[in-house]
Amino acid sequence: MTIGIQLWAALLLVSGLAACDRADTTSMPLDQAPAAPTTEGPPPPPEGAFLAQMPPDQTSQLTSLGIDVVLPGEVPPTFSVVEMRVEPLATGTLDGGYLVVYQSVTDQCFAVEFFAGGIGDMPATENRLPIESPLFGEGYGLHYGPFAEADLQAQFPESNLFTDWMIGPSGAYRLVGATYIVDLFETLRGCEDVAPEEAVALAESMTVLTADPMGEPPDRNP
Repeated sequence: MTIGIQLWAALLLVSGLAACDRADTTSMPLDQAPAAPTTEGPPPPPEGAFLAQMPPDQTSQLTSLGIDVVLPGEVPPTFSVVEMRVEPLATGTLDGGYLVVYQSVTDQCFAVEFFAGGIGDMPATENRLPIESPLFGEGYGLHYGPFAEADLQAQFPESNLFTDWMIGPSGAYRLVGATYIVDLFETLRGCEDVAPEEAVALAESMTVLTADPMGEPPDRNP
C-alpha cells in the first residue's frame, strides 16, 4: 500500500462516529441530600463525556479490527468525528488501517491515521515541535509549515501539519492536518489546521481505546 497524500483514497468510506467502549470511571461529587427513590434508569452521559468524543457502539467499528485503536484521549468538546475510513486487516498480510477525521464548530480539523503495514518518512517541513508521548515514548515530533525542500515547496505550496509515525505493537499511528484531509474529502474543503501547540497536545494525549490508557506504553520496536 502506498503511503502519502493519496493513501486512503481507495478505502471504504464509513460515515458517522466511532467511540470508546469504556465508561468514564471519574467519580462525581454526591449531593448531600438523599436521592428520591426512582424506578427510572440513569440519565444519559453529558455531551462530550466519551473518551475521544466517541460513543461505545461506534468505537466497536474500530475495535472489531482486532488491533490497538489509538485516538486522542483529550479532544475538546467543540470537536466531533465527521468521517471515518476503515480497511480491515487481511488474513496473513500486514495491510489494513483506519482514518478518523475530527472537525470543530469553527471548521478546524485534524485526523488520526493508523497503518499496519510498512511506512516511510515524510519530507521535512520548515518547523518542528517535539512530542513527549506517555504512550509511544520520546523521539517523535510534529512537523508543520511548508516543505523545507524548495522543489517540493514549489510543487506543494500549502502549509502542512503532521506528526511522525508513532510505532506501537499493532502498527504505526500519526496525526495529520487540513491539507491531507481536504485532499480526501470534498465536503471538508473549508477545513483549517488546529494550532501547532494544540496538535502537540492532541498527539501527547493519544490513548489506546481497547486497554487502560494509564497502562504501560507499547513497545516502540515490536
